[in-house]
Amino acid sequence: MKRGYLEFQWGQVHLRMAGADDAPLLLMLHQSPLSSRNYAAALPHLGRHFRAVAIDTPGFGQSDPLPGDWEVAEYARFIWDCAERLGAARMHLFGRATGTVFAAEAARLRPDAVISLSLHGMPVYTDAERAQRMAAFAPPYRLTDDGGHLRWIWDRIHDEYPWIGAELATRFTADFLSAGPDFATAYRAIWRHDLRASLSDAELPPTLLLGGGKDRIGYMHERATRLLPEARAEFLPDATDFLAEQDPARFAGILAGFATAL
Repeated sequence: MKRGYLEFQWGQVHLRMAGADDAPLLLMLHQSPLSSRNYAAALPHLGRHFRAVAIDTPGFGQSDPLPGDWEVAEYARFIWDCAERLGAARMHLFGRATGTVFAAEAARLRPDAVISLSLHGMPVYTDAERAQRMAAFAPPYRLTDDGGHLRWIWDRIHDEYPWIGAELATRFTADFLSAGPDFATAYRAIWRHDLRASLSDAELPPTLLLGGGKDRIGYMHERATRLLPEARAEFLPDATDFLAEQDPARFAGILAGFATAL
């Protein structure tokens, strides 16, 4: 695996990558407020089939922050800007959670340029759920001299993932700290976005919907399959949100199996 940066007018975007330069591009988007580190274990497996590139969303991981809040459409255009800088006219596209919304919108804009679209845990919210999350789900944390913000982050992670071990929780804490006290910039974009309206009549490329029985938003998998009835749906009863980290070979095999069968 290699690491590098893409240059934009507003700053740099950090990426992790594996695979041959002449292989088909697979661009990977992570969930918020984490980073491309989610895919570090899976990239060597994916690199056997693709030029696999996982980016840190602007403002997360080691990517520079944006000058202001973006809407989903701007994140979607940014994905195509990344593909252009990587020299790819067509690509496979993957997103997890927040990243599924950005990936789906990018594919909706240019379906002929996406060979396959894989969406792991698509958050299909009702209008009421979007409003509730915008109001109360992810308030900024406050830096304190006694380090209380570290405890706040640690407790939030364990509230969301009661099963989590110390190693994974420590990595997530580092990602929260990298994102800064206002870690909800990408969240707010998807909460403002009407995903149902955007995709209801969209022409998408061949699409995989991946869900997990132990995923925090696994209950939304059925909503996603109703929204995208033409997609291939795969549900793994034992999978958490972090299949790519906990079982990277299996994760890579699912993505490669879908994409290479087209």
